[in-house]
Amino acid sequence: MDETINVDNKNKPTDIFIVESINETGSEQKESISANSLYYDQKEVQSGSLDQSSNDEYTISKVPSIFIFQCLYALRVVHQTFDFQFRKWFYLSIVAMQGFLGPLSSSIYVPAVLEVRSDFKTTTTLVNTTISLYILALGIAPLVWAPLSERHGRRIIYIAATVIYVASTIGCALSPNISVFIALRITQSAGASAAQAVGAGTITDIFSANERGNAMGLFFLGPLIGPVLGPLVGGYINQYFGWRMIFWVLTGMGGLVLILIILFLPETSLKHIKARQKDQANPTEDTVGALTSETTLATPEKSSSETLDPSYEKFSVGLVRPLKFLTKTVVILSSLPYALAFGFMYFIISTLPHQLEYKYNFNTGQIGLAYLANGIGNAMGAVFGGQYSDWFVARQIRKSSDGRKIPEMRIGAMWIGIVMIPIGDLIYGWCLQSRTSVWLVLFGFFITGLGVGMVQTPSNTYLVDAYQNYSASVVSASNLMRCTWAACTPLFAPMFIAAVGNGIALTVVAIVSALSGICVYVVQVHGEAMRAKDRRL
Repeated sequence: MDETINVDNKNKPTDIFIVESINETGSEQKESISANSLYYDQKEVQSGSLDQSSNDEYTISKVPSIFIFQCLYALRVVHQTFDFQFRKWFYLSIVAMQGFLGPLSSSIYVPAVLEVRSDFKTTTTLVNTTISLYILALGIAPLVWAPLSERHGRRIIYIAATVIYVASTIGCALSPNISVFIALRITQSAGASAAQAVGAGTITDIFSANERGNAMGLFFLGPLIGPVLGPLVGGYINQYFGWRMIFWVLTGMGGLVLILIILFLPETSLKHIKARQKDQANPTEDTVGALTSETTLATPEKSSSETLDPSYEKFSVGLVRPLKFLTKTVVILSSLPYALAFGFMYFIISTLPHQLEYKYNFNTGQIGLAYLANGIGNAMGAVFGGQYSDWFVARQIRKSSDGRKIPEMRIGAMWIGIVMIPIGDLIYGWCLQSRTSVWLVLFGFFITGLGVGMVQTPSNTYLVDAYQNYSASVVSASNLMRCTWAACTPLFAPMFIAAVGNGIALTVVAIVSALSGICVYVVQVHGEAMRAKDRRL
């Protein structure tokens, strides 16, 4: 049984939250847990520990003399005094930052490909391999992170993965040859990919079902805008400081995210919070997490999902769980529209520089700015798509005769995006083919990005709602589909466009994207029945 936390808006750190346990049949159970259980599970340092006084006010004792540590301790104390409704969005922002590193790093050094090739005295094919293998690793690595997080908790995975990312990014900046660079790019991708899967678990932990769409929209901004902002940022860094500076900048960003995770991000998995509390003879003695004067935990009702808890399974079973999700028809059908949309976005992204340079005489800086059209569309689509999907579910519940809430109510929110993507593709392709105003080309690129965002948020939120018990694993499975297709489209896009032209090529893309609406219809109508056939993993 997977739990989410529905927060009562109160200010004290000892507030009691209502934990809403929602199983796949839609039934709900409730238990209470202290808000302090969502604080950090880390040992106090004798030279600077946090104490809780009897009046629930936090004081700093024996703070290190170094000013920066005083500031960091003060920030950590201050943020705990805020209402949890604010703090959970702050936690999500930190997770979203970690999730942003992977997509950003995938494309940030694309403008420097020629310089990398020259520096390493290698071929363009080998340099391009660092991009394709990076995207593949971004899809494969979460298959490992997801079961690890379900077994050992979210926080430790975020920390370990970000450390790997920072270390490998430093290695990329210092790489002596292309072989080492390729190996470190794969490692960098593995470290950056944790939030792609674990982030969905965190959202399930701390957001109730009626807030998840909006939360997923914010979280998935990274995968959408990272690939299009990367070339813009990387192009200017490379122009003025060289390609190695790109990776030093990424190192600084990763280091900042690591500090935020260590200082502010608590363990959010209720299962691991409860297990930790049971192991503590005196919660205030040696941890900052679970500092409670009175912690009330109701005994959860036994369910079939609890017998499948990953902590009691062999780890090898947990590792293959995401792959098992790829055998489920409902997972494939609900993931396919977004996987196609994301892959076709890379179809355009990978060919845009050549097209704008050849047809409109754009320079490197102008090409980088052109990506903003898609990035702005993606951001707007992700945010609006999340809010719209929450509203759409609420409307469906009101229209329901029995008021019953099922995950399939959310899938219908994808239709706006399903319609917008082909329209954007057609505008982009045929305007580029006829060399009309570049503003029309970029408008089509914007509409496509807007549609991708509108498809992405309901798709991923539906999977989280439908498989709350294993939200990290199911999102990992969907992520694998998305990244695999995104790694393939840049390989055939140039040849396809050269053979048939932009107009016909993007028409084919538009038709395939429109046909993915069949998947949405099938899940919307038959998804609940398909899930009922096989619940056991």
